[in-house]
Amino acid sequence: MADRETGNRERPPLSVGSDDWPATLAGKIVEIVDAVRVQTTDRVVLVLRAVVYCLVAAVAAIAVVVLVTIAAIRVADAYLPIGDGVGSATWAAHGFIGLLVSIIGLGFWRARAGSAKPLYAALILDAAIVVAVVFYGVIVAVA
Repeated sequence: MADRETGNRERPPLSVGSDDWPATLAGKIVEIVDAVRVQTTDRVVLVLRAVVYCLVAAVAAIAVVVLVTIAAIRVADAYLPIGDGVGSATWAAHGFIGLLVSIIGLGFWRARAGSAKPLYAALILDAAIVVAVVFYGVIVAVA
């Protein structure tokens, strides 16, 4: 009773929910930081990886195109009867491969509207030119 008269009452202990509130708060902070990281850093890393892989693929594709072109010119120079009788006829092999590539390029240009028929026609024309040159070489070699 003396406590009532003097006004000194015992206060109940302060409760914040549970005794492990620091761990709960730290867990919430980690969740928020992870959510921000997923929305920002992970997407940037994904985009940058795609850019790097595309650059590597582009460099490899350019190297393959150059090597295939060199091989085609060497084969045309060595085995096709192009420029016979004019000495070193490497220029003729370059022109022959250039003609084939130009025809394919024209087929792609004509096919840009959506139809693939011009591209097929260009490939068939290239095949016919190669077959004609090979047959000519066979005829010249036999005669």
